[in-house]
Amino acid sequence: MKATWLALAAALALSTTASARNEATTRSAATPATFVGANEINAAIERDSAGAFSDSPLRVAAIESKYNVGIAVVRRTRVTGRMLPDALVHDDVAEVYHIIEGEGVLVTGGALRSGKPVTAARVVAEIGPSSAGQSIAGGTTHRVAPGDIVIIPPQTPHGFADITTPRIVYTIIRIDPQQVLELRSKP
Repeated sequence: MKATWLALAAALALSTTASARNEATTRSAATPATFVGANEINAAIERDSAGAFSDSPLRVAAIESKYNVGIAVVRRTRVTGRMLPDALVHDDVAEVYHIIEGEGVLVTGGALRSGKPVTAARVVAEIGPSSAGQSIAGGTTHRVAPGDIVIIPPQTPHGFADITTPRIVYTIIRIDPQQVLELRSKP
């Protein structure tokens, strides 16, 4: 009986060691993590502080050759007291907004007014195939403020109807299953 327990313990130890080795191999073959620090986000905000709008892509990483994930910092500012037209719809890319400064009214859903495909190659490489318009008809309004997070699925019109502070700044995580976003390891 004692020999049976010793044999069972030895088999279990060997199987655990083999399993741990296999798990370590699987983990080391996975896509490495991508880190974007607060200092880099703050530097992008300061670097691109002029003008009515900036979209500063910081990283776009390929995740196990299945999809891309991009991180950007966006800043919108009123110009002579007015909002510039802001209405977009992305064909395939989902976006997650995290408001870090300022307040505004974001509209999601509805229909894009006067929508036209975005054709500038540089812009498509940053946001994916999209259409832009003058405004959104219908849709749901969301008052957003620092700390708020909004998930915008592909093919969902979205845009700011108003910025109620001098500017609004937010990070965007872009999820790109078609892998059209241009890979970027550093800004």
